[in-house]
Amino acid sequence: MEIGSIYEIAPETLAGRSENMPEDNRCSGLAEIRKYRRKNCVYTASGREAIALALRSLENSGRDLDKICLLPAYMCDSVFLPFARAGYEIRFYHVDRRLEIDIAAFEEELERMGTGVVLTHPYYGSDTCRKLRDLYESIRRRDICIIEDVTQSYYLEAGGRGADYVVGSLRKWYPIPDGGFVASDEELVQDGLSDGEEYAARRLKPLTDKWDYLFGGKLAWEAKAREAAKADFLRCNRELEKQLDEYAGIRRMSGIAAHILGGIDEAAAKRQRRENAAYLSAHLREAGVLDPAYFSDGRPAPLYFAVYAERRDEMQELLAKHGIYAPVLWPVGAENAAYLTEDEKYIYAHMLALPVDQRYGTTQMRYIADTFRQSGAALNARDKDVIGIRADANEEVGAGHIMRCITIAKQLKKRGRRVCFFTADDYASGFLEQAEMEYVCLHTAWDHMEEETQVLREALAKTGCGKLLVDSYCAGPGYFEGLRDLCKLICIDDCFAALYPVDMLINYNAYHTRFDYERAYGGGTKLLLGTAYVPLREAFGERRAGGGYPDAKADGNRHVLLSSGGGDVYHALVRILQAAVEEPGMERVVFDTVVGRFHSNAAELERLAERHANIRLHRDVKDMAGLMRSCEAAVSAAGTMLFELSATGIPTVFFISADNQRYDSEFFGEEERMFCAGDIRTDADRCVANILSGLEKILTDEELSRRMRAALMQVTDGRGAERIAEEIDRL
Repeated sequence: MEIGSIYEIAPETLAGRSENMPEDNRCSGLAEIRKYRRKNCVYTASGREAIALALRSLENSGRDLDKICLLPAYMCDSVFLPFARAGYEIRFYHVDRRLEIDIAAFEEELERMGTGVVLTHPYYGSDTCRKLRDLYESIRRRDICIIEDVTQSYYLEAGGRGADYVVGSLRKWYPIPDGGFVASDEELVQDGLSDGEEYAARRLKPLTDKWDYLFGGKLAWEAKAREAAKADFLRCNRELEKQLDEYAGIRRMSGIAAHILGGIDEAAAKRQRRENAAYLSAHLREAGVLDPAYFSDGRPAPLYFAVYAERRDEMQELLAKHGIYAPVLWPVGAENAAYLTEDEKYIYAHMLALPVDQRYGTTQMRYIADTFRQSGAALNARDKDVIGIRADANEEVGAGHIMRCITIAKQLKKRGRRVCFFTADDYASGFLEQAEMEYVCLHTAWDHMEEETQVLREALAKTGCGKLLVDSYCAGPGYFEGLRDLCKLICIDDCFAALYPVDMLINYNAYHTRFDYERAYGGGTKLLLGTAYVPLREAFGERRAGGGYPDAKADGNRHVLLSSGGGDVYHALVRILQAAVEEPGMERVVFDTVVGRFHSNAAELERLAERHANIRLHRDVKDMAGLMRSCEAAVSAAGTMLFELSATGIPTVFFISADNQRYDSEFFGEEERMFCAGDIRTDADRCVANILSGLEKILTDEELSRRMRAALMQVTDGRGAERIAEEIDRL
């Protein structure tokens, strides 16, 4: 089985053809082009010639534009050619690894540009330009011309919407020797267009030769003769592609291509591509070596199904051995090489494009998925670098450290990485087994970590760890010094109490700006700072439109989440509940109280719940995000849970119960995000009174509650663990 590479053209496809071109001044040639609803359309020999024709027509229109163009830095280098040949100064805007545009940076670049041309490009069938598309009208009001290249997203319904010119390469989508188009309401200059028949006739040969190789009886040939025939038509195609790069004129699309396109069922092709992409999306995640290159809205019918492969070149080689030809899109061009961001360098180095075109169906997609499983296993067998995580959970430190590390570990495993936890004792075993995590118990003292160095070194070497994430307040600089010769080191730090000799440091708290990490670490340590890196579980990334929640549940009560985190050594939950049940006006408030595995006062909570029907205890909560969303307010200890409450948009009163939480009050107390009730360790009575007062305000002031929800939903997008896993993977 062979999947991918250049199209093949059956000789009978050419029977009965004429040399007549489609009408160039109407978008009547193809149904998908008609959706652009443009008065004029010209068919060219290629997509880059379509861009050249758009630029020529723009110049002929009389618009007084500066010859400056703003292009995406992640782009095929052939797209730069028509701009350079037309004398444009090329500038770049940038995309992230989701292939989405940094709008703020784009607008800054636009300000510096003045008038000119902006080229946009929705990638791989998904509307990755959707945020930018909202700006099209304001861009045009500044007399800037917008050209949208739909070469990767020809079937995208939103494609071209709002652009002055829509361009694309048709030969990438259909078995034709040449073909591109430009569509616009502006007049398209057709004077001086060359005839494309001679080039198309020459390029037809390797395409029909491939058909003969696949279906013309050559399967019975001797293997060497077959391979020689294949090498010959591929060499011929490469030479013709090179000629296309070197050609500086503009040709009309050939009559050969027009004839073939006249017989294309675009609706069927679109449907098949969509089904193929959906199949790969559903099955490739199991392979364990890939990440989706974009997160599509809807079901795309893309040019290719794009994936990130960490060991891309090896993966491409393994696939080719199984007859699957997945191209690399694209090589870095001379024009953009010096301007790429780290994300764009990653894209260029890791992107692999899987064929999903209409030649293939479920059988071929299943073959691709099955091959990936085998190839992924082969690659993983060569990769002995395990990622270790050193964390504990017990009555003193609570479960927060181990839970956030499990969240990061799940994202690492999604990336195909083997993860192994190392714990001082067995207290955390229940959490790790429930999460299906591999772990090693060191049988050491969790609060004397420097004494465990030799034991841990032996365990790391035995497990094959190449990287170690440490999440503990008990690990000092000396602890890391004792390990740094063995593996790369990562630590989670939210106190800035010491400088750690590590390769990567994570502080996802908003208050990280109080500390000068950049100066202190001097560029020698990779820093992941700020709320973009909050490691929330995936369920917290699911946003409810508007962040709104009902004022009362079906039972007619007002539900408030109550949590203290950890082991609640200061008996916060008992104090709060004892005061709340005596507070006038709280009779219809149900306190959904989370009782942690290490809670020190569980028996007293049970006695309270027996006496008061509005106290409901929740143990071993499997769906914390769901429980939060069922409540309209919350009372919580400071810490990571405040970010979880932010992600779910729950107005909250929080209290401090540990030194590392003292800065939370500054950030979460700003802009009416949350109410800080104070430190329960130093003045418990006052803290509890503040909790009840703040809770009453939230439950009685609907406008205040709405403002708090809106402010909270801006704090984090819930993808922090995914970003941390990416960076650990790259380390």
